[in-house]
Amino acid sequence: MKKAFLWVLVLSGVLAWGSVAGAAQEKQAPLTKEDILRLLKPVPGSRYGQGDLAGEIGLRGIAFPLDEATLEQFRKAGAKSFVIDALQRAAAEANRPRLQQLPENTADAAPTAAPRPRLKEAPPAPPKEELTPEAKAAALAKLPLLERARYHAEEYLDELPNFVVTQFVSRSVQTPEKQGWQAQDKLEIELTYSTNKGERFKLLRINDKPTQRSYDELGGATSTGEFGSMLAALFSQRSQAEFKEVKREPFRGRPTVVYDFRVKKAFSSHQLTDKSSGRSVTTAYQGTVWIDVESGRVLRIEQAAEDIQRGFPITMAESAVEYDWVTIAGAKYLMPVYAEVILGRESDRFYSRNVIELRNYHVFETDVKILIEKDPPQ
Repeated sequence: MKKAFLWVLVLSGVLAWGSVAGAAQEKQAPLTKEDILRLLKPVPGSRYGQGDLAGEIGLRGIAFPLDEATLEQFRKAGAKSFVIDALQRAAAEANRPRLQQLPENTADAAPTAAPRPRLKEAPPAPPKEELTPEAKAAALAKLPLLERARYHAEEYLDELPNFVVTQFVSRSVQTPEKQGWQAQDKLEIELTYSTNKGERFKLLRINDKPTQRSYDELGGATSTGEFGSMLAALFSQRSQAEFKEVKREPFRGRPTVVYDFRVKKAFSSHQLTDKSSGRSVTTAYQGTVWIDVESGRVLRIEQAAEDIQRGFPITMAESAVEYDWVTIAGAKYLMPVYAEVILGRESDRFYSRNVIELRNYHVFETDVKILIEKDPPQ
């Protein structure tokens, strides 16, 4: 059985560095819709970013009803997904009864947005063994685009070869004291993937200097590979993901259909882990996928955690992964080539950001052949 290959978010200690000055500030009036639209406009010379806005929303709340039309107005004004997520949490908080606290294991609150169309039940996939590659391709071409994407997501792990790739990770943080991203360090990591052992990480360099430290010894925000299960989890029947087509646009020169999606906590397998406390939580999540019209493959996926358990150290978690065709041992495979992970605690306005580039894919040979030379001729 192949090991999972998903983008997992973990954090060690980095949030503990953030100050708690925000909690000591005087309580301010909730934000109005006009306040948020004004703060979304970039001001020349200002260092106020959308991370700060998300923190303000978390601290002050909102003073207006939040519906899908209002959310769309904010999106058109440039609001990023973590700001939208903060708004939705603030709206849920405003509607929460104050006299009686809900138990921690209460089922998901009703979504503030209108229900989105649910992905239709997929037709039976064509039997692999009974069809030639040409016949299988013809059968897949007849499926709706979302169902083709589902099929390829489920098959992704079986298609992966054994490989080695180099990850170049740029880590940065943003704190209340210094707005804007402050460079933390640069990592060079060798990722080895095999079908029987999954992924293994070897830390090669820190800030361009060789190191003897292991990957597990790294502090700060780290992330593991496992890219394939990110897609498989989203498109599985268990997730009951709700999809909504939002636009069509080219991506990396390929025509794509772009869908927004949402997965409720009750059906989610998305986890966040805080290494400093050893705690893990399952969250709902929402995001966007870009699906290649011709191949039915996902070329980019963005997702953000929602409905994170109250009191958990991480209050914001976003990730994005981009895929492209690479050649490994003479064959073409759709592999991750770029990723970005943002984690934070909005009450302290403390955030970490990892930007990851994956380069130099090549085959990893697991079989070792021992050649015994024959006696030389007399």
